[in-house]
Amino acid sequence: MRENKGKIDVPMAEQFLADHEDTFLNQKKADQRSLCGHVDAAKEGVAIWDWGPYYPGGAVQGKATSSDMAANMSFVARAGHPCGEDFYAKPFLAAHPEYAWQKPILRNMIAGPWTAFHSVEKSAQEIASPTE
Repeated sequence: MRENKGKIDVPMAEQFLADHEDTFLNQKKADQRSLCGHVDAAKEGVAIWDWGPYYPGGAVQGKATSSDMAANMSFVARAGHPCGEDFYAKPFLAAHPEYAWQKPILRNMIAGPWTAFHSVEKSAQEIASPTE
């Protein structure tokens, strides 16, 4: 983080949120310890949350903003895993029948693109300096 201090922008934030670096194992691995949050790929699960091995949990969205974007009531977001990987319930449940009890509620999670969202309200800057 030191090398990025003062340089972090929205594209870098998107990359961080999509990160598959397991710093505990010091390897690239999408799992419960990566920022992208792929608990469904973790044979260890997350004991403190009472999530067993390969529990279908983790990051389901990513959001980022900058000070300029926040001042203008906007941000970027991505539905699904921040890395862009999809999650498909049927093959997951076939591989992990211990979670069959979730079948009625477990849905596919198709990752969308990073998308900018803007408020229709005026920003603080527009209110302070109205244009004619």
